[in-house]
Amino acid sequence: MSAELALAVIGLVEGSIKLVRKIRTTCKTYRNADEEINEKFVLVESLWVKIETQLGFLGKILSHLTDDLVQSQLDLLQRLKGKLGQAASRLEEVDPKKAANKGKTVDILRKWKFALVKSSLDELITQLEGWQQRFDPTWYLMILVSGKLLDTTLLESTRGDLSQSSQTSNPLSKMLAIRSTLSPEVATQSKLHVTLSPDGLKAAQEFPISFTTAKTVMRAGSSNLLIVERVSCASRTTSQVKADVGSLAKKLQNVDPDSFGLLRCKGILKHHDSTNKLSAIEVVYHTPSNCQLPRTLRHYLLKQNPVSLSAVVRMAKQLVRSVHYVHTCGFVHKNVRPENILIFPSGDDLSLGHSFLIGFTEFRNENFQTNLHGDAAWQRNLYRHPQRQGAFVLERYVMQHDIYSLGVCLLEIGLWRSFVWYPTHDDNATPVPGMALGFSCSDEEFATKHPTGQQRIKERLVALAEKELPPRVGDAYTNIVISCLRCLDPDNGIFGTGAGLIDEDGVTVGVKFVEHILSSIIEISV
Repeated sequence: MSAELALAVIGLVEGSIKLVRKIRTTCKTYRNADEEINEKFVLVESLWVKIETQLGFLGKILSHLTDDLVQSQLDLLQRLKGKLGQAASRLEEVDPKKAANKGKTVDILRKWKFALVKSSLDELITQLEGWQQRFDPTWYLMILVSGKLLDTTLLESTRGDLSQSSQTSNPLSKMLAIRSTLSPEVATQSKLHVTLSPDGLKAAQEFPISFTTAKTVMRAGSSNLLIVERVSCASRTTSQVKADVGSLAKKLQNVDPDSFGLLRCKGILKHHDSTNKLSAIEVVYHTPSNCQLPRTLRHYLLKQNPVSLSAVVRMAKQLVRSVHYVHTCGFVHKNVRPENILIFPSGDDLSLGHSFLIGFTEFRNENFQTNLHGDAAWQRNLYRHPQRQGAFVLERYVMQHDIYSLGVCLLEIGLWRSFVWYPTHDDNATPVPGMALGFSCSDEEFATKHPTGQQRIKERLVALAEKELPPRVGDAYTNIVISCLRCLDPDNGIFGTGAGLIDEDGVTVGVKFVEHILSSIIEISV
């Protein structure tokens, strides 16, 4: 990394910290004068403690990061310093220590309560929360950076910071827990145990979920729901499956479901046959508190009930975050489609509810070689990039293939119409192309070594997005969908061309994804 970039980042970090100290000094003058002021000041403090922890760690490992990643964070730090500078200037205007304000304390306090508290502090809280939303994705990308410096610094920083904040809220603790599953050299004090006893789900009540192989389970004597899904062991060695599933489970034990759109993992169940050979592995997930039985996104698309535009955009944002976090953990999902998006109803049909990406049945570690086995099912190939379509696959799976699948899903969500139709509304029925798709598809097209429909499908999806999305969800959303669908085109302009499309550790693709896809969709407001 260039010395110029490093100095720029350090300067912005130090400048931001000075501005926060200035804001603190002004706020402390008033925090005991009004309960509402004090509450807002405490909230600002809690937001800043996390940010300051992250910035401090960033400064320690700066020299070990790639230019792309540092440049991305530099842009965000410039934005942060600007927001803090504005807040500090506004608060300084009512500082009673200023000569112009002396003798006007009563009047100033009145103005503070109605003008500053309602405006300056509320605005600062909103801005810090928004900035955090944009910074966290690049922060977690540092997990993919290999090297002893990162691991050593992370361990040392965590030991020093754990006394100040809890294990669950400290961003360094979360990063360490995830990093320890990627780097064998990182030894944490408490080892995560992920294997569950099969007896735990004996006599449990099971509820099938339409259009997915996952199921909802309620244990005897409990009202809490669990989600269970079986991982495919086909075309992978037993040792590779166990390693992949174990690593995935440990990472998903540390997720924040609301932030990342992934359910927190409770553990895994291993099943053995009569010869004691591993026959299957099931991943068990926690569900949101007091939730209702979930449905898949496919179920809601088939119902064709109207939903609000804000619900559509919120679901799209959550799905983008989910895919990003899976990649940050060093995995490719390989199965991003509406059948693998669970929605827990909110009781309001227009707003739907919280959505979570599941379907980790074919995933693999991004660093392991992928298999080249496919299938001819058109309803699955529809969501696959042309390089990965058909029964005979020629290209290994990379992160961009997930990004393409994401684009197809975002297109379907934006239109709020199902591309796959079940004539009898039964997931056992033979699916046919939905009218929203606008073109025919069949298994026969994907059964040969060189499927005829590969590029045709992609170009038709792009054309569909260009024509139908703008009047429904706007130009910004449309551009995001098209960028995803064209992520591997030689002239895509975002993820690189030729050799630039190859990304050994996932950091380069991750940075581009955050800058052009995640950041863009976060900016959309309804």
